[in-house]
Amino acid sequence: YDFYVRAICGSNDTSSWAGPNSFFTGYCTPAPTSVDGSGITNVTFDTVNNTTGTEAGNYGNYSAMIGSVPQGTVASVDITLSTAYSYGTKIWVDWNNNLGFLDAGEEVFFVLSSNSNPTTVNASFSVPATATLGQHRMRIGGADNNSGVDPCYTGSYASFEDYTINVTAPPAC
Repeated sequence: YDFYVRAICGSNDTSSWAGPNSFFTGYCTPAPTSVDGSGITNVTFDTVNNTTGTEAGNYGNYSAMIGSVPQGTVASVDITLSTAYSYGTKIWVDWNNNLGFLDAGEEVFFVLSSNSNPTTVNASFSVPATATLGQHRMRIGGADNNSGVDPCYTGSYASFEDYTINVTAPPAC
């Protein structure tokens, strides 16, 4: 956020604006209190192939890992869960980079996974042809039996990981 400040000492007595100054609030951090098994143990998309285990707080910030997806195409994401329970698995993308995932069109995928251990969810979603070129945060999360999973989930039996997708120009025909 950018902000400006000025003093108002009376109706006709104001100082000049000072600024801009800025501050960063960041993304909410999901904080599940528990996880079944190891939760998310692999995420693969584009050139990213990230194998993980149980993370502290059942959340892994891997936003430094970047995969590219062209505008107007379908992105494929494979998510391996090691839970032995059905997980309501979702993907959100912050298309407008406003540090949240609740705007229309930002929940891009949902499925209730199988309870096989491990199980791989083959997710896909359309990248809007109007998506802004550049980097966008992608959050993947799942909760036991789809118990109200949202991008800032703090309930029990869930697992979350963040990545970055780099939206590129669409391929030439």
